Amino acid sequence: MKVRRLSFVQILILMALVLLSGIVLGSHYSTREALADNVYHEGNRAGRAYIDPEFNRSMVDMAEMAIPTVVSIATEQNFKFGRRGGEVPMDNFFDYFFRMPQGQEFKRKGVGSGFIINAEGYILTNNHVVEGADEITVELSEHENFPARVIGRDARTDIALIKVDSPKPLPFLKLGDSDALRIGEIVVAVGNPLGLSHTVTQGIVSQKGRKDINPSGQNIYSNFIQTDASINPGNSGGPLLNIYGEAIGINAAVAQANGIGFAIPINMAKTILPQLVQGKIKRSWMGVQVQKVSEELADSLGLPNATGALVSSVVPASPAEKAGLQPEDVILSFDGNKIENWNDITWYASTAGAGKKVAMEVWRDRKKIDISLTLEEMPGEEKLAAGDDSDSASLGAKSEVLGLSVDNPSPRQLKRGGINDNMGAVIVNIDRESAAAYAGLRPGDIIRKLNRTLIKDREQFKKAASDLKKGDMVRLLINREGDALFVAFKI
Repeated sequence: MKVRRLSFVQILILMALVLLSGIVLGSHYSTREALADNVYHEGNRAGRAYIDPEFNRSMVDMAEMAIPTVVSIATEQNFKFGRRGGEVPMDNFFDYFFRMPQGQEFKRKGVGSGFIINAEGYILTNNHVVEGADEITVELSEHENFPARVIGRDARTDIALIKVDSPKPLPFLKLGDSDALRIGEIVVAVGNPLGLSHTVTQGIVSQKGRKDINPSGQNIYSNFIQTDASINPGNSGGPLLNIYGEAIGINAAVAQANGIGFAIPINMAKTILPQLVQGKIKRSWMGVQVQKVSEELADSLGLPNATGALVSSVVPASPAEKAGLQPEDVILSFDGNKIENWNDITWYASTAGAGKKVAMEVWRDRKKIDISLTLEEMPGEEKLAAGDDSDSASLGAKSEVLGLSVDNPSPRQLKRGGINDNMGAVIVNIDRESAAAYAGLRPGDIIRKLNRTLIKDREQFKKAASDLKKGDMVRLLINREGDALFVAFKI
């Protein structure tokens, strides 16, 4: 067999092929290491930042500044199971099932947040955080604990001022201007949500001037800042900060829906802070009940726009009565402040100060007039509680066009409504599909006035209602649970 010899060129080609195959095999085994190196190098900070690093550093700096000024507040309230006022509604239950001896003392604990507003240790928080507390303990970010005492608190604004005594000056937050806050601005909330101390969350101002938000379950002056910065139980009393690191709100509530929280505007706190420091709130008073001006009420009063605060009743011998204010007046401005939201006037009148003379622009009889009054200190009288009364079984006088029946109110109903002149007609039945029902009228309401006619009894109501016809605009002044209220609707 003849063996063929390879030429020198063929040998070189064969050696090149062997070398190339080794390179391919080597590269196959090193692919994972190479990919890992690529991932590692692509993830380092030498690359392009997709968010401005200055913004990131600013947020970190603000958090580092704010955290030492925010405190955790722990409260304890002592209470006993036992006789109270001669009644023992739960004593036997607890004695039988839990063997709790009558009169045994227990402690109820609560948590919240607050923030320091000066180096001497004054702290702003919510009233509902410290209300009723027998012991208050404040924890700083360095885990230092101090006993605290209440300096002043105000249930009507849900704001409280407490104080700790520290041997050294404390870091504190500056108070900003919540009126200058704009919807869409970035805000930061700091607090102790769900017991997680000194938590920082970020969001924006979703809306301003939210009313009828009552985190403490009480009737308060509310003008809340709405935010999507995460606020949870335990955040109450902590600060809401603007981009300058200033406190522009006191976190107070979280809505049922996720992602919505509310804060008390800091300007509200600044208004009453001088009185909180003195430990007593003294409000001024004008002596009216007011309500919102609906489109229908504005139309019936000849008011060009549904704005201002409609006076539904005037308290006898009050500053308002002395100045000549009347039911059906619409207050358009108060002490230079335009009344764009009807219940703003309650805040203006209560914080202006007793003895101050204020000018008002009022809409009366389809024209503007000027009235001035001198505010007085708010009296401490409590309103008479009212409830439903089912004493009237008769259908009384009926108005087909209004879709309701009335009767003369009983002495009990008059007393519950605080009515001293024995005048009015109480609604005892109402057609659910009537315009009156859709306008919000209900059985138990006492009609005091129909358009401009004073209603003395059911017969006068029947006579006044007989002049109405379909398509008329009707305005009723009613008494509901002791409050005066105007209702307007087209029949």
